[in-house]
Amino acid sequence: MDKKKKFRELEDFKETQLNEKYENLSFTIVLVSPETAGNIGAIARVMKNFDFTKLVIFDPVEEINKILDTETYGYAMHGRDILQRAKIKIIDYKENHLSELKTFLKNFDLVVATTAKGKKYTNIKRIAVFPEDFSLPISEKSLTIAILFGKESRGLTNEEIRLADIILRIPASEEYPSLNLSHGCAIILYEIFKKVNILNIGRGKKPVLLADKNDRLLLYDFIEKIIEALKIRTYRENNAYQAFKNVFERAYMSKKELSLIIGLFSKFNSILKEKKPYDD
Repeated sequence: MDKKKKFRELEDFKETQLNEKYENLSFTIVLVSPETAGNIGAIARVMKNFDFTKLVIFDPVEEINKILDTETYGYAMHGRDILQRAKIKIIDYKENHLSELKTFLKNFDLVVATTAKGKKYTNIKRIAVFPEDFSLPISEKSLTIAILFGKESRGLTNEEIRLADIILRIPASEEYPSLNLSHGCAIILYEIFKKVNILNIGRGKKPVLLADKNDRLLLYDFIEKIIEALKIRTYRENNAYQAFKNVFERAYMSKKELSLIIGLFSKFNSILKEKKPYDD
């Protein structure tokens, strides 16, 4: 395999890159009446992990001074900039909470709510899909999406959920399905991140470059020659070759792994040639 080509691939390697078909989607994370500053900070951190940048804190139960406290920024870690840019929507009269939320959500093309409930399909208001089954829209124009998370103690109310277009639920233990707010947010943002990005196998500065089809064909060529040299019966020859191919195609082989395997098969093939197995 060409070493120069390999080094070029290493230099150009990106573990994740935005899928072009989702480049017009814009996400906003909306925390509805969050009760704990620590969770708000932790969510800002998770958003940073998965490339979400817009945060709205709507009608928080937690005090504003605690949300903007240095301790909360400590929870946010490298997501401090997200917390700094977050929009905090204060509702002066609590009886206006729902109407204000409804007005606010009109700014979005798609509203996604989250719930820990929804297992009972008799509850029409909370019929939910799992995050992995959530199909993201593909749009030629800019499309704004709000993802709603409710307060820690009880989540989103039925009235708040009714304002959403889609409801998501994370499958969890039958005994204890409720997740901490920041943990649930992390799982959902991770699932969406996987959908909007093309993910490549890699490990930081030393990525694992997968063997491409041309690399694998070199290996199959050696396998074919070895099978021929071993004089395997005709009816088994094709099956043996196909078996090797099936196994290697199912494996995610790196270029390094394939190089070592090819070296081994190449040496074995050379030994067979020296022994002249074609002679009776």
